[in-house]
Amino acid sequence: MTVDWWTIGLQVINVSVLIWLLSRFFWRPICAVISRRQQEIAAQLAQVTDGQKQLEADRAAVREALSGFEQERARIVQQAQQDAQNERQAILAKAQQDAAALEAGAKQSIAQEEAENQARWRSDAAALSCDIAGQLLAETGCCRPARETLFDRLLKAIATLPDRERLSLRDGFTFATATAPGPDERQAYESALMTAVGEHPAITWTVDPALVEGFAVKTPYLTVASNWQADLVRIREGLSHAGH
Repeated sequence: MTVDWWTIGLQVINVSVLIWLLSRFFWRPICAVISRRQQEIAAQLAQVTDGQKQLEADRAAVREALSGFEQERARIVQQAQQDAQNERQAILAKAQQDAAALEAGAKQSIAQEEAENQARWRSDAAALSCDIAGQLLAETGCCRPARETLFDRLLKAIATLPDRERLSLRDGFTFATATAPGPDERQAYESALMTAVGEHPAITWTVDPALVEGFAVKTPYLTVASNWQADLVRIREGLSHAGH
């Protein structure tokens, strides 16, 4: 077997040229295309990754928002419950205050009514007692010493009057007695009255059985009384106001 070195050499050269041509005009463009495609795929993968990250971020934001909504709902519900509790307590407190006010008003009204009733009963009892006493005194009459005591008290009352009122009696007055005095008594009364007044006033005599017993000096502007009727009125007023 004979080796044709020229033929082998030419084939080697042909293969080398072919490899160079392939590497020059085929493999490099393909590699460039593959590289560009890989870069595009990497960019798309990066976009997808960024999209996933954004999606996760959005999901986290949604979860956070939902959590915030839940917390806000819980807060609103709690606040509503607290407001309702406060309102209920306020209504109960107002109701208790109103009830206490009504109770206090009722107690005050009852106490006032009781006081008015007691005052009316005291007044009625005092009036009845004084009426009975007046009737008994009018029926039994008065002894001379008691009449003299009443007249002396009248003279003392005139003496204690203010000067202006006492001097006004000098213009004249009405002298009322419970019973008509005798001539001697009348003279004694006139003399004592003139001495008490200081001059000789004009005296108008009158009999007033309503006095029960005793005397009264009257002018249009002044009354000086010393009689059982006035005493009974004072006793009646004292009994009426005894409980105050």
